[in-house]
Amino acid sequence: MRIRSRVLALLVAPALLLAACGGDGGDGGTQATAPPQPAKVTVTASASGKQVKFDVPAQVKPGATELSLVNNTKEPVEFQLVRLDEGHTLAEFYPSIESEAPAPIPTWLHAFGGVGETSPGQTRSVIVDLEAGSYAWFSNTSPEQEGATPLYKRGGEGSLEVTGDPSGAQLPSTAAQITAKELSPTDYRFEASGFKAGSNRITFTNGGGQLHHVVIAKLNQGATIKQATEFFTTEDFKGPPPVDFDASEVTAVLDSGGKEVDTVELTAGSYALLCFLTDRAGSPPHIIKAKMIQEVKVP
Repeated sequence: MRIRSRVLALLVAPALLLAACGGDGGDGGTQATAPPQPAKVTVTASASGKQVKFDVPAQVKPGATELSLVNNTKEPVEFQLVRLDEGHTLAEFYPSIESEAPAPIPTWLHAFGGVGETSPGQTRSVIVDLEAGSYAWFSNTSPEQEGATPLYKRGGEGSLEVTGDPSGAQLPSTAAQITAKELSPTDYRFEASGFKAGSNRITFTNGGGQLHHVVIAKLNQGATIKQATEFFTTEDFKGPPPVDFDASEVTAVLDSGGKEVDTVELTAGSYALLCFLTDRAGSPPHIIKAKMIQEVKVP
């Protein structure tokens, strides 16, 4: 694996259980109606030569929606949802993530989460709360070779209409939580709790004013969060990283106030939570600018 390629790709990426309430006996035993479950929507990525195709429903209903990304290609894919102010296109946005130096992210682009990086042959699911309106989607992943062409230039982009009567489904509550916070211009951090070994449903909330995502990467055997912080807060990433990127989980990008529920598989041990995005105005990546790295222990 080309570790430097993987890290640099991350640096430029922009990329609900409900319980019924019983009656208390005062209403003749009538029980409240359980809210509807999130609708299930499957997106399938396939390949033909270097081109990719995403089978995406043309329309979905507003409300909490479980998006499952099935990766039938031989490279990582993602499904990042965004909304664009009227008169703007994804083509106008791509130069921001193609620049070698951190570039401003347009204020007319709004990140609504989606399915983060999904490995070849795997399926990954996320629950997002979709408002009515028009969305664009793209995949900013690419093979790990230097200079590889990202998927959005090979068929990995499109649109989605959220329309019709709202489903009434809501994001479920989860035991595990990750919240991105900004305490000062040089102090961004994650607050995390409730992790366990095995399958975790994690509510990821962007409680800051900038765009954020989360890379959940297990610390290598014997490595410390101090070593990881020292490694990632320098600009040139010398030597092998102290985390296992091959076993990492990467969420999609959320705008300020956004929330989604990710499902991730974790093993016991110590993990680093990292954000490699930049400020909208353009800045070093948050891991460098504001030391946005946090240790979380999985019992």
